[in-house]
Amino acid sequence: MTSEIEERIKKRKKKRIRRRLLGFLGFVLMLIYIPAIWKWLFSVNHEIGVVRTATMEVRVPFEGILVRNETLLGSPGTGIVIPTVQNGERVAKGREVASYIQANMRDIVENYRQMEVEILKRVVAEFDSTAGTQRKLWKSAIETQVKRLTDLSNSGDLSGADDIRTSIDRILEARARYMLEDDALKDKLKEEKKELERLRSNMQKSVESIISSKSGVVLYKCDGYEETFTPENRYNINSEDIEKTLAGATENEKSLTPAEISVKKNEPFGKIISNDKCWLTFRVPVEQGSEISLLYEKAKLNDREVTFEIEIEGIDERIPVTIEKTGEKDNDYQIFTARMTEQIESTMDFRTVRGNIFTKSVTGMKIPIRSLFNINDVDDTADLAILRMNKVKYVRVKIAARQDNYAIIENIDATDTENSVNIFDIYLVNPKNIMEGQVIDK
Repeated sequence: MTSEIEERIKKRKKKRIRRRLLGFLGFVLMLIYIPAIWKWLFSVNHEIGVVRTATMEVRVPFEGILVRNETLLGSPGTGIVIPTVQNGERVAKGREVASYIQANMRDIVENYRQMEVEILKRVVAEFDSTAGTQRKLWKSAIETQVKRLTDLSNSGDLSGADDIRTSIDRILEARARYMLEDDALKDKLKEEKKELERLRSNMQKSVESIISSKSGVVLYKCDGYEETFTPENRYNINSEDIEKTLAGATENEKSLTPAEISVKKNEPFGKIISNDKCWLTFRVPVEQGSEISLLYEKAKLNDREVTFEIEIEGIDERIPVTIEKTGEKDNDYQIFTARMTEQIESTMDFRTVRGNIFTKSVTGMKIPIRSLFNINDVDDTADLAILRMNKVKYVRVKIAARQDNYAIIENIDATDTENSVNIFDIYLVNPKNIMEGQVIDK
């Protein structure tokens, strides 16, 4: 009995000693690993970057109104206008732009035209059995248009197919009419020519030509601002005018040439646009406006002009514009008027535009703006935390340009090598809660 009790006491002592030993070992391990655990839980993972050279284009958003030399095309009466010249095509002064048909004469004219088409078909059929150099020319012209259609098909964009079809129709019609004047076929097609002249004479009694009073590009669309925003008053457009016009504007999209236009007497149905130049009166935020004004005044003192490139929503290519005049300035915007001599046909459907103006291109050390701190907006300086021998050093730099989330920086004093930033220096991307001289494990 006694031996059993003693055996139990021994086992209890062994268990107690084992528990104490394990507890002691656990305590020792905690003392060893607590600093590592503390650092793992509460330390900051510092993001670093490397200073590299890059070129930054500084762009400024703008909103504006396009002003052109525009001459309205008025209808001589109530009826139908059928365009002769396509949208975007140039017409010479004194040439026909469209044909006007009185409403009650429309069916008669249509019958005349169908008969004319039948006669031209007979002419072409006769031509197909002939040969010669002229036939090769017409064939080459048609093949050019077919190649255009093939290129459009391969690109997947068939928006220009109507223009190609119209071009082919004109080539075929011109070919038929040429044949009527050809000496070799004049006798053979004598009756067709007489019939065609008779039809043309009858049509001329029912159709009135609308003649262009000046040369320019045709657009069969009016927005009501043609006599409001003119070249003469382009400098009088203010920020309120731009805002109101933008608010009432529809989406900018390219207009297709209508097959016919219903018109009323003396109401405009289209316009002729001078495509040698137009103007853009626009507004930019007042801070960037001050920079543009400074560049403009400097160029003016040197008897030069200042030109920028702009990008417009809906236009793929950049457009050069030359600043003509600086306008009014308020708390938010400053007005400018610029001259355009390119892409006038591409922008003829637009009255209001939004986009960006590229004011300068700067090459230098590019870093994220969030890497800069203690920014002084008066002299455009800031601090950058760079690492030297794993220690943080603050370097004061000058901000040469900003765009989106990045900045181009320069050294304030390039001769002070101790307090300068160099290419391939390592910097802290987001230097929060960092002290100068602090050691950073990369």
